[in-house]
Amino acid sequence: MAINKPPNLVVHDVPGNKHAGSTLVDWLRRQIPEINDNFESADERPGIVHRLDADTSGIILVAKNPNSLKELQTQFKERTTIKKYWALVLGTPPAQGTITGDIVRKSSDTKHEIKRLSFSWDKKAAKMAETSYKVLKTYQSNFSLLEVQPKTGRTHQIRVHLSEEGWPIIGDQLYCNKESRQASAELDLKRQFLHAKKLEFNDPESKERITIQAQLAPDLEQILKRLE
Repeated sequence: MAINKPPNLVVHDVPGNKHAGSTLVDWLRRQIPEINDNFESADERPGIVHRLDADTSGIILVAKNPNSLKELQTQFKERTTIKKYWALVLGTPPAQGTITGDIVRKSSDTKHEIKRLSFSWDKKAAKMAETSYKVLKTYQSNFSLLEVQPKTGRTHQIRVHLSEEGWPIIGDQLYCNKESRQASAELDLKRQFLHAKKLEFNDPESKERITIQAQLAPDLEQILKRLE
């Protein structure tokens, strides 16, 4: 099952967070009988193939049985899936490009806090990350709508890479600078303009190639209309 996840929705609870009853997993448990039938009640991530940040909207894939879950997770691990996001950034990047750079958690972060990631060249701690992008449209000479394709799946990868290149995502309250914070405030956007727009994968049973696209979230649509 593919869901067009709204913003401000946590995918699943983790120790130290208090979202009891209000996560995507809670909704799945209430609404999708197969999830309860095919996964143990103690499973904290029943059917969850991959994750999106709470404030990121768009496509998230859910498996209804363990066999499908294993097959789909293998596709993500082996990078045979294609994920494309839309992101509105401050700045005017070149028409297209690829960003590479190892990413590591900052050592000052504690286990259950929101962890800001940063570039690191310490090979013992860092993980390689690669993100490609192309510019879809430029607004008012200083905002750019990008189609972004992460080739790897590091936590906060798109947000980190774009911010490090000097093109922070509008609305991002973590990977931002003074100018992007000001622009976000003027647009009254308090969550990152990041939407999982397109997903390609192989059906776990038929192996048929499937392509799914998700309509842009209404709050993000309104931002683009304002910039027009």
